[in-house]
Amino acid sequence: MKPSHPTGRNVIAILAVPIVMLFLIVITPFSLGITSPFDLCGMVDAGSRATSLSFICRGVFYQDGIPTGIWRSQLPLLGTIDGCFPHFSLEPQPINYLIDDQPLSSVTLVYDYMPNTDERHMNQVLDKLLGQCGLTEEAGRTIDSDQQLKRTELRRVGKIKGRSGAAYWQAWAIRDKSEFGHSTYMITVYTRDGIKDNVDDFASSKLGIPKTTKTPGLDEIL
Repeated sequence: MKPSHPTGRNVIAILAVPIVMLFLIVITPFSLGITSPFDLCGMVDAGSRATSLSFICRGVFYQDGIPTGIWRSQLPLLGTIDGCFPHFSLEPQPINYLIDDQPLSSVTLVYDYMPNTDERHMNQVLDKLLGQCGLTEEAGRTIDSDQQLKRTELRRVGKIKGRSGAAYWQAWAIRDKSEFGHSTYMITVYTRDGIKDNVDDFASSKLGIPKTTKTPGLDEIL
């Protein structure tokens, strides 16, 4: 018997699969106005359904959770930082995310359970993440250390100009040096209304918007 050889039709079929995948991964998110997997501003502007579709095209899939689910990277398309993959959360998070289309008040990018490092490296990671997200206009930064809880928090805030929805951002690098401690990096992009429940003294002074959070009283702490 003669050895079988792939016909022209088979070759076309084989090549069609990666071409279609490339289209879904690269072209579709761009057509939705979301230029990269870290374009949090584009996600806030685009809304929940377009953001959900862009996630799926890039190998980021929804996982149910309480009180709300998260979008976790399942493929190495987004890369890693210190060996960890990112996850995202939307506010609000529609249950039927490919059917219901809702305006987003915020989108958050998180790298969790990362190894503890010094403050210099923590700032370097924040620099890299903010650069990937295109968030360059910083309004202020602060650092808070709690020796009793063995916890250090680096925090930055900034404004976003020229977008239809995205208006402010906040970024955190949190190091927990307790027995089972780890580091967490988080960036949230808000709309003007979306940030209203997250404005403390620091954010208010740097962003020039009214404070909305209150310092807990002793009875609330206890």
